[in-house]
Amino acid sequence: MTLRGQRNWRLRCQTCGTEYDFGPMVHGCPECATRGKIGLLELTRSSALNPEDFSARSGRGLDRWLDVLPVQDKDAFLSLGAGGTALIPSRIIGKRLGIPHLYFKLEQQNPTASFKDRFVAMSANAARSFGFRKIVVSSTGNLAVAVAAYAAALEMESMVIVPHGTPAGILAEASFYNARIAVTDRELRFSALETAARRPDWFPIGLFLAKPVQNAFGVEGYRTFAYEVVEELGEAPGAMLFPCARGNGLYGGFKGFLDCRDAGLIKTLPRLVAAQPDKANSIEVSLQRGSDIAVELPPFQSVAKSTSEAVSSDDALDAIRKSGGYGLSASEEEIQDAVASLAEEGLNVETSSALTVACLPKLMKVEGFDRERPVVCVLTAGGQRWMDPAKKALSRICEAATIPDFERLLDRI
Repeated sequence: MTLRGQRNWRLRCQTCGTEYDFGPMVHGCPECATRGKIGLLELTRSSALNPEDFSARSGRGLDRWLDVLPVQDKDAFLSLGAGGTALIPSRIIGKRLGIPHLYFKLEQQNPTASFKDRFVAMSANAARSFGFRKIVVSSTGNLAVAVAAYAAALEMESMVIVPHGTPAGILAEASFYNARIAVTDRELRFSALETAARRPDWFPIGLFLAKPVQNAFGVEGYRTFAYEVVEELGEAPGAMLFPCARGNGLYGGFKGFLDCRDAGLIKTLPRLVAAQPDKANSIEVSLQRGSDIAVELPPFQSVAKSTSEAVSSDDALDAIRKSGGYGLSASEEEIQDAVASLAEEGLNVETSSALTVACLPKLMKVEGFDRERPVVCVLTAGGQRWMDPAKKALSRICEAATIPDFERLLDRI
């Protein structure tokens, strides 16, 4: 049976335009390869969506949108409940900054507590539909845990490649799902992934990047950011901020907003904003220099560990330009202050997630920013697995050996 809204999907090379049938092509465009180039393959629809594709839907999360996503076997698709995360209004930060309609998109509500579940659900299900039973990923955190979890649920074997220094909590979670873990030097991670990808029985869950190993499937899950926000707000937000390393989440969201515009649900795109650490701000620097490709910066390890990449994707850069958006950055102190501000809202987020809030004061000063329109901050992951014994927390721990001791503590509050 053909489902309502189902579209034919093709893989199209961004470089040469050659199109290929939907399939497990993870080594880039063969046509470009004959000329010694890497062509990035991207999934495209044969026709645009229409308003009926967004009406009378049932289910939640990714399952709500399977007929408009590149999913081969919809009956066998296993989402674990990914997507459909809450969009909640700010009670404190919005008032403090003078943004009356500030919202937080709570991606920590995903099955493994991060937005990577949207990416991995699409990737792992695609791998299984193509006949693979083993998946491999290179990651420093959230992506590793998501791959391990979905592999377990789909009865697949998984290998997680991580650099030395990866937090013990990440290793413990991935191990909990029976993933095999390979710890290597940071600079060897991608060579290891390429080695695994050369084996016919392993499906590599890489990022959507012009690299020797690439993944066209996962980024499509991020289209649902736009579907969910537009459905809940009834309009496009004026601005939507994403913490960005490479920027796959922002680019996938951009594709979703294009779908909504083409279907007539929204008239204009939201201004998309990349929020990055101020020494890992490839997008901001690229925009400042007027570069058509993302500028690579010296390596830097921020407190926002998940976004400490030297270079972002060209697609994310292009999406920001086409949406009239911005690249902004925050200092280490500003990021940590934003984590504390979100705690006042009752939200425990990964430090990288707080980048969106850390960049809000700078967004307000940018020409063209309309503070009266809704502003959405994507909080990409929960903070529990990244918690460290912080000085602030330790200073609030006191011994209460007796009831009088306890009463004295009460008197101080």
